[in-house]
Amino acid sequence: MRGDVLSAREIAVSGIRAQRANMNVIANNIANAFTTRTPEGGAFRRQLAIFRGEQLGRGADSTKFGVRVKKLVSDPSPLETVFDPGHPDADKNGYVSYPNVNLSVEMVNLVSAQRAYEANVSVIVSGKRMAQKALEIIQA
Repeated sequence: MRGDVLSAREIAVSGIRAQRANMNVIANNIANAFTTRTPEGGAFRRQLAIFRGEQLGRGADSTKFGVRVKKLVSDPSPLETVFDPGHPDADKNGYVSYPNVNLSVEMVNLVSAQRAYEANVSVIVSGKRMAQKALEIIQA
């Protein structure tokens, strides 16, 4: 960024990066929706991307404007247990723990992330159009 001037383009780019990371997390959740054994042991736990934005105001650090993925966290909701004594990952009572991934929820989250990504792309395109119009006005 140039000095303390807010750049809509740079903020939109940060949103694109954050939503791309979010879509990767969602895709990983979908890919592991039926993973009953992980290297850490136990069933896969749904992951969530936690975003962080910089507070705008006096004295705010202009290099931190926009949004970022602060961290990835595991969803603490309970795993789904299914009685399947023949499954290799069944416990001594015959129950298998399946991931706490709901495919419908993940698809809704994926569409939401995609729309946010597209909105940030629209900001960049609109900024480019405005700059082109400004150049046309200056040349006239």
